[in-house]
Amino acid sequence: MVDHADKYDYSRAKVPGPLTQEMEAKKLEKKRAQKAQRKQRDQAKREEQQCWEQEQEEKQRFAALSDREKRALAAERRLAAQLQDTGTTLANISRCWHCGESLLGRIPFHYLDFSFCSTTCLQTHRRARASHT
Repeated sequence: MVDHADKYDYSRAKVPGPLTQEMEAKKLEKKRAQKAQRKQRDQAKREEQQCWEQEQEEKQRFAALSDREKRALAAERRLAAQLQDTGTTLANISRCWHCGESLLGRIPFHYLDFSFCSTTCLQTHRRARASHT
């Protein structure tokens, strides 16, 4: 269009005006910003996925523990509460006794010395204990 301004009827063909250096620079900058934004979203999504996978692994590991090991973790939780005054923190050890789901931010169901994430876990645990005795 710049080289042959009179050769064609550009308005009738609905061809926009020629790109200037300024317009090209704006377009390039916009693409770079979009690419950086996309990269940032992907990174956040990867971190969230990694956190979720880690939580699932920890959940499975806790569910596989014996009752004795779970009791030991409960004792560690009490110790962690005492250590919190000194500023030292331990990992998330407040979990459902049956399935291993984290109890942080939830109101747990208590039965004897056990804590559960849902009534389903509590009932399953009670039935399992009843069948053992």
